[in-house]
Amino acid sequence: MERWEQFQGVYVHTPFCLQKCLYCDFPSYAGFTEAVRQQYVEALCREIKLRSLQRELPVAENATVYFGGGTPTVLSVGQIQNIVACLKEYGWWKEPAEATIEANPGTVDAEKLKALREIGFNRISLGVQSLQNNELRALGRIHTAEEALRAIDEAKLAGFQRVNADLISGIPCQTVESFRDTMNQILQMNLSHISAYCLILEEGTPLERLVSSGRVTLPDEDISYLMYEMTTEILAQAGLRRYEISNCAKPGQESLHNIVYWHYEPYAAFGVGACTFNGKERRTNTADVQEYIKGWRKEGPVPQNDDNTMNGKDTSSVPMLSAEKEKKGVTDLLHSSVNEYRGLWQTEPLDRRIQISEAMIMGLRMTEGADINKMEKRFDINIMNYYGKEIQTLLDKKLAECEDGKLRLTTYGMRFGNRVFEKFI
Repeated sequence: MERWEQFQGVYVHTPFCLQKCLYCDFPSYAGFTEAVRQQYVEALCREIKLRSLQRELPVAENATVYFGGGTPTVLSVGQIQNIVACLKEYGWWKEPAEATIEANPGTVDAEKLKALREIGFNRISLGVQSLQNNELRALGRIHTAEEALRAIDEAKLAGFQRVNADLISGIPCQTVESFRDTMNQILQMNLSHISAYCLILEEGTPLERLVSSGRVTLPDEDISYLMYEMTTEILAQAGLRRYEISNCAKPGQESLHNIVYWHYEPYAAFGVGACTFNGKERRTNTADVQEYIKGWRKEGPVPQNDDNTMNGKDTSSVPMLSAEKEKKGVTDLLHSSVNEYRGLWQTEPLDRRIQISEAMIMGLRMTEGADINKMEKRFDINIMNYYGKEIQTLLDKKLAECEDGKLRLTTYGMRFGNRVFEKFI
């Protein structure tokens, strides 16, 4: 079975934050009570359980797991443990090649980090963003630079050998000198992975409104470009190889879960706003927390075997199906059980043209490039014929190069990634 015929990754979304960052447009929200968070965990586990009955694809034995947000570590250790147990029980968490959890440095301590490691997470991604307190305040972050550095140390002591730090350039009040200081400090922590993003002003965010009104000013384009160049240069000197436009890692420490996305492989996703990709369509859950909780917590039909088991697990506490439904075929049973919840997500079919376009764009994000041979096998086409004109233009302008069956962006082309990607839309 080919990799694109199985779920290679499993994503779980936590939509809660202690404080919404000014630049964030993800489905994440502050202000919900502990009672609502518990209700969310219960609804999430029900989605995990019921969707195991109508799995579009098999789950790979080593499928990666990623808990993102929001801030997953706003949840208690017990709540996180319950979610992990549910994933394992219903066949989503098997023997993951990598199990990552995101954390805000202001929401973890030594004890919690140790517990997360014991639960089974072997990689942690810390939202550091900056090590300048004035820049953190400008972003609306709740943690300080000191807390970020302490969280890194404590994560290592807890047993996390794989620690990522997210950094942002182009922050209001940020200078080349302050960014260089952040980079130098983070390198002293000897991390195996750094994600370095340029700040994007997302429409409708508080920061976008502040900039549009003139109340906040961002570094100009020249300064932002200097920071971009500095990121690649400094990290490379420290042995962190750039393997994707915004990600650098020591050899063998790349984010396996994110590579699933960049290789355009299927992944399952659970929770508010989570998006599942099965290779032919995307399924995106509602971004409304209360709607999600109300919908998934309701009792509905769950198919069972005669011995009150499903996939070898006891389900005696789950409501039995009516006699009428039991007379239907297995396929109808599964569809009827999940269809009760169909209003909680939207499905976007992807025709072959879109699949090929997206696979090319995602592949080009990586420094290794898009694997032409795999794409031709997967989509049964000749890529050079399909995109011959577009590819030749990129080659002529030195934006890309083609070697060993891979089409990859040059260092120069990486600067203009979005313009290159437009060629394939």
